[in-house]
Amino acid sequence: MSSTNIARPFSGSRLLLKLQRLHLLSGASSLIRGFRPSLGDSLFARGFTFRYLHKISSPNDYTKYYIPKPGEVLDFLNRHYQFPRKTNNVKVLKIKCPKCRPRKSNFFSIEINVNDGTYRCNECMTKGTWKDYMQLITKTSTFQVINSAQMGIGCPSYLSNPEEIEQYSNELQNHLKIVERFENDHGINLTTLLAYKIGIANYYNIKPKSSINFIDQETEISRQDAKELCITFPRMAPCFDDQGQDNALRNKVARIKACSVEDNEFVTFDPPSFHSGLFGYHLAPLECETIILTENEYDAMTVYQETQIPTICLPNNGYQLPIEILPLLERFSKIYIWLNDDVQGQDAAEKFAQKLGIDRCLIVNARCNNFDGPINASQALAMGKNLNEILSLAKPLQHEQILNFDNLKEAVYREIINPGQVRGVLSKDLPALTQILKGHRPGELTVFTGPTGSGKTTILSQLSLDYCKSGVSTLWGSFEISNVRLAKKMLTQFAGEDLSKNPIEFMNWAQRFQQLPMYFLKFFGSTEVSTVIDAMNHAIYAFDVQHIIIDNLQFMISEQGRFTDRWELQDRTISAFRKFATEKNVHITMVVHPKKDNRELLDMSSIFGSAKISQEADNVIILQKIESEDGDERYLHIKKNRFDGTLGAIPIEFIPDSLKIQQLREPRSREVDRSFAGRYSKDMAVMPKAGTYVNLSPEQFQHRKIIM
Repeated sequence: MSSTNIARPFSGSRLLLKLQRLHLLSGASSLIRGFRPSLGDSLFARGFTFRYLHKISSPNDYTKYYIPKPGEVLDFLNRHYQFPRKTNNVKVLKIKCPKCRPRKSNFFSIEINVNDGTYRCNECMTKGTWKDYMQLITKTSTFQVINSAQMGIGCPSYLSNPEEIEQYSNELQNHLKIVERFENDHGINLTTLLAYKIGIANYYNIKPKSSINFIDQETEISRQDAKELCITFPRMAPCFDDQGQDNALRNKVARIKACSVEDNEFVTFDPPSFHSGLFGYHLAPLECETIILTENEYDAMTVYQETQIPTICLPNNGYQLPIEILPLLERFSKIYIWLNDDVQGQDAAEKFAQKLGIDRCLIVNARCNNFDGPINASQALAMGKNLNEILSLAKPLQHEQILNFDNLKEAVYREIINPGQVRGVLSKDLPALTQILKGHRPGELTVFTGPTGSGKTTILSQLSLDYCKSGVSTLWGSFEISNVRLAKKMLTQFAGEDLSKNPIEFMNWAQRFQQLPMYFLKFFGSTEVSTVIDAMNHAIYAFDVQHIIIDNLQFMISEQGRFTDRWELQDRTISAFRKFATEKNVHITMVVHPKKDNRELLDMSSIFGSAKISQEADNVIILQKIESEDGDERYLHIKKNRFDGTLGAIPIEFIPDSLKIQQLREPRSREVDRSFAGRYSKDMAVMPKAGTYVNLSPEQFQHRKIIM
């Protein structure tokens, strides 16, 4: 923003009127609290506040520093049938102008730079950045990707009185033992705690399967008893207040993160739904041009204490940088990204650098090429390292198309010393699935199939929720059932009980559920693949989505193309999703219906369509359903595992009250029909111990007595 725009004079009443209009659009009441017609002479503060309010009320989701990745511009143009033409300059293409009225004279009147996406129309003189052009072409916006709060699930307002929240920091010095714990365990002194407005408050904590979770339906006494003493970490957002003499920019608490004093475990956010604000943002004065971004509050306080550079942390419990906070970072010309120096942390750092603009971002490596060095700022302080020296060695993001081994050496070593992170996120609900697949990894495509009505959506709902609780930001594309029904199923699984039998607990569980990084596509039924991919792209940029579920492929591409083109259309769709998963480094799980045949056991050839589906997939999971005299038996059969080749089957059972499945842990033997012809030898060894399912073939169920 130019200085002329910053210092543009506004009369007090005129500025107030504009802010009131923005207030109605954005609902950001706390941000304009304190404005009056006589605003004084602090034009810089007023200019920043006006631009900030304008950005949070605007549908524009991209920072001005955003630069498209190599190939992104051309891929977008081809996907949206813009048919770009070459020019004498290899960096420039000609395309049609979406604003000009179509006629022969203005065809291909826009010249667009394929490197940075900037464009200019030679007819109507429209010009802009890559983000501007994307918004002209596509109708994909935030309203196509929603979260649970936008679906009406959860608490819409503060859990505590906002005036009380502002006073939380005053309670800290009344709890000197907590202050001593910060000093002894983390090396953070009282001055730093006061600077970050760390506070003490009581918050209700839901602990499933414990006495603290029980609430008497007649009274709220047990609910009050269930409150825990918590440490509060405030998220600050700017607001202008002319009460003071300097008429400077003020910051108010926009949100609270509460963690238990006893075990430092996360308790809740207040309010539960996301509000724009950053921990430590108030420490950066308006003239400040440099800021440091860390993973958590302890790292932020450590870095600020040692460097005296304003330091903030990611707003949620995971590697997410929501678009709502991008306007807060727009004014900084240099951003240090200091996340954990491991596989997941450095992957996230590179992603955030792309999101914030690679030209102004520097990535900090805490190890500093020392393989036994600290993983983060807190460890660096504990090991006696000089944090200013570590910061001085920060490097910009390397050009992704030009690398040598020196660029790869640290990344290779991170994978060697962090094999667990390379294997992926572990499943807590189905440990046997982790034993076979080793984990849930980004950049992979999983195909999930099974008979109609066997429970594919229910199982995927549980698994996605399982990974989401571990911090994997998830996007659900349900093309067969409504989002409301899906969210209801998820909430029941999350609570572990039928909430219709105990409705008083709904708001408690909904409040926690809406704090998960779970998002939903609003598409239903037949939808163009390019439209879905645009929404997925938006979700990755806006919400840092890492796992995408498509349920299911047949419903999504139904009523598209001729009957004879179904398989070709399906193959093109699979190729598009395979390419997307690899390029965006996200995990895509796709439900595909099987062919209709009379076989009791499904295999790879049972998947509807050509063999391309199983060829493109990294993992193929089949939900088998066998009818017997004792009732239906179901198990998850892993037929393909590209990561390490381990295959097997997991016997499962369904729990109606919680709508969840569980693997059969208790050993039991069972006689089965030996007459079924299978491809596995009858002499194959049974599993050595109960609960071990590696290399267990479903056909073994048809041969002999086995340990389940």
